[in-house]
Amino acid sequence: MPQRVKLYDAEDIARNMRETFTARPVRERREMPFTWPTMWQNVGESLAVGYASNKWQKTTDKYDLYKHIAESTNRALVVPEFLRDFDDPAHHWPVFGPRVSLADVVMPRHFAVLAHLEEMDLRLYVGEDEDGKPVFGHGDEGVIHVTVKQGLLGGGMFHPSPGFEAPFLLVYHEQDGPLAIIVGEDLDVEKDGIVG
Repeated sequence: MPQRVKLYDAEDIARNMRETFTARPVRERREMPFTWPTMWQNVGESLAVGYASNKWQKTTDKYDLYKHIAESTNRALVVPEFLRDFDDPAHHWPVFGPRVSLADVVMPRHFAVLAHLEEMDLRLYVGEDEDGKPVFGHGDEGVIHVTVKQGLLGGGMFHPSPGFEAPFLLVYHEQDGPLAIIVGEDLDVEKDGIVG
C-alpha cells in the first residue's frame, strides 16, 4: 500500500497568506479535490514565476501581469513526468536530479490560492557528474520556459516548528492537482508579492 503524506491543519496560515498577498479578506473556503503526491523530483532551479493577479485592482475582473525573478536559490520540485515538450506533448522532457519523497514531511491540508500561473522559467540539471550528482549546463543550456494551461499558483507552508518556517509556492491545476513546488530559504509571500 503506498504511503500517504501526513497533513496538518493550516487553514489560518493559508488565510493569512492569501489576505497578505491580495490585501483583501478571504471570502470563501474551497476544498481542493486532490491529495499531495509523495514522490517528487528535484529538477533544478526556479529562475522566475510569472502570474496574473487582480490584487491592486478595484474590480476583481481585471488582472495585471507580474513576474517574480528569483532573488536567491529556489529549487524546483516537480511530479515525475510533468515536464513535456511543447511541440510534442506526448514526449516527456528529459530531466535529471534526485527523486524526493515527501512521505515524512508534514504538508498543509490548506493552502492559499494566489494567482493564475502565466509561466515558470526553470534551469534544469542537464546531466550528472562522475559521482552521480546533478549538474547544470553552461550559459542557457538547460533553461526552459514552462506553461500550464489553466495553471494556478498557490502558496503554503511546510509544517512549522519553533524557529522554523518554510513557505513554498505551489503550481497546480484544479483537476490534475499539484504539479510543482518551488522552495527556497528566502522565498516568501508578502503584501508586495512574492519575494526571495
